[in-house]
Amino acid sequence: MNKIIPAILFICLFASTLFSQEIPGYKIDIKVKNLKDTSVYLGYYFGKYQYIRDTVQLDANGEGVFETTDTVGGGIYFIVLPSKKYFEILLDRERTFYAECDTGDVTSSLKVKGSKDNIAFAEYQKYIAEKGKEIEALMPIYNKIKDGDNKDSIDLMTKKMQFINEEVVDYKEKFIKKYPESFLSVVFKASKEPEMAETPLKPDGTKDSIAEYQYYKSHFWDEIDLTDDRLLRTPVLNNKIDQYFNKVIAQIPDTIISEVDKIIEMSRPNKEVFKYVVWYLTHNYETSHVMGFDAIFVHIVDYVYRVGDAFWVSEKVLQKIIERADALKPNLIGAIAPNLILLNTENKLVPMHAVPAEYMIIYFWSYDCGHCAKETPRLVEYYNEVKDTFDLKVYAVCTDTSITKWQQTLEEKKMGDFINVNGTRSALGNFHDLYDIYSTPVVYLVDRKKRIIAKRIPVESIGTYLDHYRKDPLFDVE
Repeated sequence: MNKIIPAILFICLFASTLFSQEIPGYKIDIKVKNLKDTSVYLGYYFGKYQYIRDTVQLDANGEGVFETTDTVGGGIYFIVLPSKKYFEILLDRERTFYAECDTGDVTSSLKVKGSKDNIAFAEYQKYIAEKGKEIEALMPIYNKIKDGDNKDSIDLMTKKMQFINEEVVDYKEKFIKKYPESFLSVVFKASKEPEMAETPLKPDGTKDSIAEYQYYKSHFWDEIDLTDDRLLRTPVLNNKIDQYFNKVIAQIPDTIISEVDKIIEMSRPNKEVFKYVVWYLTHNYETSHVMGFDAIFVHIVDYVYRVGDAFWVSEKVLQKIIERADALKPNLIGAIAPNLILLNTENKLVPMHAVPAEYMIIYFWSYDCGHCAKETPRLVEYYNEVKDTFDLKVYAVCTDTSITKWQQTLEEKKMGDFINVNGTRSALGNFHDLYDIYSTPVVYLVDRKKRIIAKRIPVESIGTYLDHYRKDPLFDVE
């Protein structure tokens, strides 16, 4: 694979504590023709990132040795030249071997001695490079004709490219049969896409796409051994996890939570894979901007962290993670919105739960907030448009301390029809904690039972969301 890897320029030594197995080091003699008196790097994959593990200075003959007795995990590694060109190697059973290449065409000139696995891997890289060139030669022609009317020419080019892809698939299948013990065979199998031998037909004679999807989903992990931590040091495992959770399964919190539990249990026998899977899922759903996905993060915290299974996390970090989940729990989609009992402009307590309304917008805002200055007039405009159409109230919580400025802003922004309360004077809890308010503005939508039906949506989306929800509620309102 003769190309540039942008990410590896961030030279970073990954902590050796990640490698769970006692695997011996390596001794890799290399020679790069037409290169001398310069550094080359030994890198590796971990998840979706690439890291540099070792550096060697080539001598006047372009020769050098990567060598260590440290514990090093197996996987796909790569040797990077100053030009950013590179070739890949396997570190598995054979840790002592020789590799040689030329700076002109790294892949086609690659030669390996002393490692059967890497000799076979070098041949594969050459084969893939050749097939890549064949595809590249066809693409300009295909791009020219793909939008035209010559269907025969388009079909011909498509078949040629499909044939090349089929050749690659066939190569991998033959490799797996020939070298069943090779780690490359493990990688090939893990990379395979589940495919039904024959898609069943529906009564009308068309293909049953639902059956095809169900087969694909249920067999997605068949060829992937989640107890093999070598797969962590390949591009494959992270891509598969990402594909499954973000593209394959239905993007519904309850469905995702069920699949989260399955994949965590599949990986649990291997501490390093378990750690990575939990990290990936935690990060993916803690940082997600999809409404409702915070419930998945909360579930993971309860399922793994709170019970003490996150062995790699310090007590201090663990406490922060649990605190974050606890902050989110009261305001998850479907939960009863925490009650607020705040003083209004007449200095009277107004319990939010006591306000009768088919729907309510809970609006946290500040008179010193630039974003609020834009959003508040939009909310006023929307409310005035629909207030006579259906039973909607706005419970507007000012987060600032100056009563005078608050009341001036209410008048300036024409917010008089809202239920205006000040969050600094509460008779029940702290709205910051109850609603996870760390900035403004923030919008929550609740139904007549005060169940949260939406959260943290822009004001301009309230109308569209409520229109949709009123036609097809997400929750039973009886």
